[in-house]
Amino acid sequence: MKAFLIITVCYLFICSISKQDKVNIPQNKLSPDSLLKYCSNFNFLNNKIRDNKISKKEALNQIQYLLPKIKAAYYKNGGKDFPQPIWRFPIEGYGTKAIGGVRGNGYVASKYNYFDGNKHLGHPAHDIFITDKNQDCIDDRTNKPANILSITGGIVLATDSGWDSTSSLRGGNYIWIYDPYSNSFYYYAHNSALFVKPGDIIKPGNIIATVGRTGLNAYKKRSPTHLHIMQLKLDNYIFPKPVNCYGVLIKAIKLN
Repeated sequence: MKAFLIITVCYLFICSISKQDKVNIPQNKLSPDSLLKYCSNFNFLNNKIRDNKISKKEALNQIQYLLPKIKAAYYKNGGKDFPQPIWRFPIEGYGTKAIGGVRGNGYVASKYNYFDGNKHLGHPAHDIFITDKNQDCIDDRTNKPANILSITGGIVLATDSGWDSTSSLRGGNYIWIYDPYSNSFYYYAHNSALFVKPGDIIKPGNIIATVGRTGLNAYKKRSPTHLHIMQLKLDNYIFPKPVNCYGVLIKAIKLN
């Protein structure tokens, strides 16, 4: 009987320690699986916004729910802030002379609204052209595809690599990247091959894609081969609004 009581007391003591350990496990620790889950959910949401299959109010509510979680998971999984002095020009081997227009006048905000999806108005972006006279997506100077570099650090939120000539999608093969440091989305469109996926953490200068001709209008012969780059700044309500990123582009470091 005495032995039985000793065993029972030891058992209850061990259980109490086990229970205490469980309680003390940090509840805010976010695994890579959590990061991937949140970014996959954002990718799904972005597709619904793009295809006009969700109301603007509900889309904003979901972004306001998802983005703080993505930001927290980014830092928990090794993501860092990268200040503007080390940002990279987005096409390897090219510089500001490749930006279309004169001193950034290709940027036309008009009535652009991210939540209008594929039916949005305006051109709140800049087109950066490569040398590709025969429009085969091969740089005439290097005889290789032109690499697209991430301007900033951040995390890949959404991608699409399935564009074909029957699609009405204007962005073609695209990438959406969220940079917590600048509190902005960066949109890279008309790409050929993509080298990243939702949930990937990246640094300035990482190769994310190659320049292509995908997209409803970019595919047409009248359009020179180019990268379409846009920045959307997030306000206090986590509403993405277009800003002219010409200043960012001309200050970015050219990476040969």
